[in-house]
Amino acid sequence: MPVSRFEWNPSSLLWLCLLLPGCGADATPPRAAEESEVVVTSEPAVSEAPTEAQQQPQAPQVKGEKTKTESDPGKASGEPQTTSPMQNAEQKVYRPSDQRPLHNNQRLELLGIQCYESPHLKLYTDIDPEQAKKLPAVLEQAYPALQKYFGPLPPNREGTEFQVTGYIMQDRERFEKADLIPGLLAQIINGRHQGAQFWMNAQTEEYYLKHLMLHEYTHCYSMIMEDISAPVWYLEGIAESMATHHVDADGKIQFNVMPHNKNDFGGLGRISLIQDAVKSAPPRTMLEVMQLGPDDFVDANASYAWSWALSQFFDKHPQYQAEFRKLARHMQGPGFTEKIKAMIGPDLIAANDAWQLFVRNLQPGYDSERAMITFQPGKDLATDASVTQEIASDRGWQSSGVHVTRGETYAVSASGMFSLAQKPKPWQSTADGITFQYFNGQPLGRLLMMIRPDPDNDPTRMQTLLRVYPQGSQATWMVPATGTLYFRLNDAWDSLHNNEGAVQVTVTRQPQPQSTTAEQ
Repeated sequence: MPVSRFEWNPSSLLWLCLLLPGCGADATPPRAAEESEVVVTSEPAVSEAPTEAQQQPQAPQVKGEKTKTESDPGKASGEPQTTSPMQNAEQKVYRPSDQRPLHNNQRLELLGIQCYESPHLKLYTDIDPEQAKKLPAVLEQAYPALQKYFGPLPPNREGTEFQVTGYIMQDRERFEKADLIPGLLAQIINGRHQGAQFWMNAQTEEYYLKHLMLHEYTHCYSMIMEDISAPVWYLEGIAESMATHHVDADGKIQFNVMPHNKNDFGGLGRISLIQDAVKSAPPRTMLEVMQLGPDDFVDANASYAWSWALSQFFDKHPQYQAEFRKLARHMQGPGFTEKIKAMIGPDLIAANDAWQLFVRNLQPGYDSERAMITFQPGKDLATDASVTQEIASDRGWQSSGVHVTRGETYAVSASGMFSLAQKPKPWQSTADGITFQYFNGQPLGRLLMMIRPDPDNDPTRMQTLLRVYPQGSQATWMVPATGTLYFRLNDAWDSLHNNEGAVQVTVTRQPQPQSTTAEQ
């Protein structure tokens, strides 16, 4: 059902995927920095195939049991509690019992499938052992990040550690012969998860192999509880975000990062997909991304890219970050849509405008904090009146405080010097820019102008991109649309941090020329 441009449709946001499709790959990488290794662990030999009782070793989950939570006499009443956010004082909450099947490792080894185990991952794979034995260590670094973002999981009734079984398949036929792929998961394109298990195809790019593993593991961790009501775009977008990682020179991994180049994120290609999309059509609106359903993610890299981008927009935006990150701890039960609405606030158009600027300018290393725009409506100027505003070189779009009217004429002048980059020496510039270096077709440092149209004057605003006009240090022009003026000094969106200084921009409303009527 289509959604009105300016109204929320809660039903369009409430989907639940029991089996989530995986991701695609679309680039070629160099080898990433190596992480510490996890020693392969062996299990006692099993002489026969596991029985049904062996495959279900844990007690069945008991639903809905309520008990009083025991108090800790060692804690004062005012001290914070260490219980999971999924628990409260009235109800003891358990995660589902471990229902993963046990496997005959000796038999699987004969089929070319090895087992690699760490505290939170049991991995069965037929990929190169030198590559495979490093993967559990990647997951062990990710586990604390998942706990911090989604909150610690409740215990199960058996008191065992949360562990996921993963299957990474180079030769899928081996896993089919070993009966390791359930029938419902026969059509795995890149990856699927179910409960505390995931299945994925091996990837040619080392970075993307780890990324896809982290993506599926994030699903297992964040969706292990029942009654998950978060919408599909969020579930896929946040899994993509948590899986996007970078390895530093010491082997320490950072998760939920903005890719800063293509080489270190080989096979990901999310930014490239967005860039290609906005070259040929207006970016998808925020609501269009939120309406993505399960079928949109079947072998569709674009849906993953848009969901990742929207998650990154909220997660890295200073205005939305805190409330967005709270959503990860409220994925169960009703009310998720209302929390999204409360996070965005009453001005959906302003949020969508900020989103449109984000995706239109998205590039590796995009600096969300400095690029953040604060919408401040301007005031009308009287004829010959002017307003001067300082425009910083290390920020994105900034309000001029001036409201302009279509058809009226205004003059803009800018004075002052600032520096772009500091090494090997500062590049000094005026508002005319540096003509030996260009970004987006304009000299680096040139003063640019944007008009944010008044929403009431343009009912199609949810689909309209904000146009950019080059100004320089002096310009006079007739306004093409009624709205508020914004300015920025031209620079790449990953290079704002090394700029210093500002210019003083003065906007003056010019008198209208006297109209005359020719005598016939």
